[in-house]
Amino acid sequence: MCQVLAITYIKGRALMSAAALPDIRDTFGAVYIGVIFAAFFQGLLTVQAYIYYEQFPRDSWVLKTLVAVVWLTDLAHLGVVGSIPWHTLVVNWGNVPVLSSQNKERSIHVILVGIPSILCQAFFLHRLWKMSQKKWTLVVPLALASLAVFGLEFFLSIQNTINPDPTSYIHDKKEAISMFTIGAATDFCIAVSMVYYLQRGKAGFDTTNFILTRLIQYTVATGLASSLLAVACVIADFLKPKSYIFIAMHFSLGRMYTNALLATLNSRRKLRSALGNTQVDSWLTPPGPSGGPVVAMPTVTQVMVQILYSTR
Repeated sequence: MCQVLAITYIKGRALMSAAALPDIRDTFGAVYIGVIFAAFFQGLLTVQAYIYYEQFPRDSWVLKTLVAVVWLTDLAHLGVVGSIPWHTLVVNWGNVPVLSSQNKERSIHVILVGIPSILCQAFFLHRLWKMSQKKWTLVVPLALASLAVFGLEFFLSIQNTINPDPTSYIHDKKEAISMFTIGAATDFCIAVSMVYYLQRGKAGFDTTNFILTRLIQYTVATGLASSLLAVACVIADFLKPKSYIFIAMHFSLGRMYTNALLATLNSRRKLRSALGNTQVDSWLTPPGPSGGPVVAMPTVTQVMVQILYSTR
């Protein structure tokens, strides 16, 4: 009889404790799912980084360092965001006050998303600068927009660090929406501009047109991935302003950029083989004194061939 009463008492206490716990499905439940997706994209990035170093050992130290920096930064970011559910749901299991307290990991993650993002955008802006024949009036405004997004990320990271209120991000709603909106618009403009110049480079060569079509497909896919995720973060922030859903989605935004960077670099080998060395030599090598047919090519196509065969 005493055992039955004891078990009933324990079960009652457990039910009371469970009832006292707040609903965390839209907060730390979303964070947990966000960490899973971030780990998945980190795995893809790791495979792509391995393929890059395996296939392009002659690339310049600048590109190799860029790949290493973005991979290490994303790895550090995964460790930071992975510690949030561990600290909250495992180490402090049942400690309700912890659920409503601010932690520095949520502040650090913002800047760790911004660093690889702006580095990858700088890479694509440099390509756009080459493709547009060094048109500063196009590249500079997009570069300033990228810097503005990075500045907002830095501001939000500092703001959340000094503010102990875990819901402080609600008060920074304008800054967060501006960050996502400007970032999405910048990525979209970069992708559209690159597609425009690639389309202009099409000529009467079937192989060239095939390569440019593939490059357009890569550009659209990689550019839209980050833009759509940023727009999704804005929508989630509007629909569920008191949840962590948009924060969980933001976990993977930086990896959209870094995976796009590695996919672009690794695509060079396949596109090179499709282009053919003989045809490339006729495009890149000036005709000899004895003459010979000179292949007329649009400047954009020449630039893209040089990019494919460039190691810098």
